[in-house]
Parts: sequence; C-alpha cells; structure tokens
Amino acid sequence: MQQGKVPHFTMRPHPAVITAFFLVLLIGPLTAMSFFSQEDGTGIWKQRGILTFIITGILCLFLVILATAKFWHTHLWKKNSTHARHHNHTKHHPAMREKQFREQQQSQKI
Repeated sequence: MQQGKVPHFTMRPHPAVITAFFLVLLIGPLTAMSFFSQEDGTGIWKQRGILTFIITGILCLFLVILATAKFWHTHLWKKNSTHARHHNHTKHHPAMREKQFREQQQSQKI
C-alpha cells in the first residue's frame, strides 16, 4: 500500500466472491471427508478425496486472487484516475503541440 493512500469502501471484495469462497471452503472439505469415510481399501475413494481437496484448494486460491485483485493495482483506487493522466498526456503530446502552434499561426494571419 502506498503512503497516504487509503482504499475506498468500494474496494471491498464483491459479496458474491466472498460467498462463493466460503461455500467452496465449506463444501469442498466436507465432500472430501465423505469420500475418505467411504474408503474400503481399494484406494478409489481416497483418490477422489485427494482430488476434491486439490480442486477445493485451487478454487479457494482463485477466489482469493479475484477478491483482492483491486488492492494490487493502486491506480484503480480512485474513480476516473486515468482521465487526468490521459488529459495531461494529450495536452503535452507533440502532435497536439503542433496542432496548437498551427492554430495560433492561422489566428495571427487573420
């Protein structure tokens, strides 16, 4: 986090992402545990349980990244933060300076 900048309350993670995260975090391990409890020595249910844990971990990681993505890019913290930058860039661009120079010359000729 940069000094002096505080994220707005609108920077909160989307409620649907948080809800999905907690549902995956609740349902995934419970499903995996049910697979482990059905193990009869063949190893099939154990493999399904391990696969369920892996998928749950990947989904949780993806949802955490999705929920916190705005915090990684501080230029997204302010509304229309790119507008002022774009305006300054356009104003000082060489093509715009030449255009303004030509307009000044034409106005002086008249």
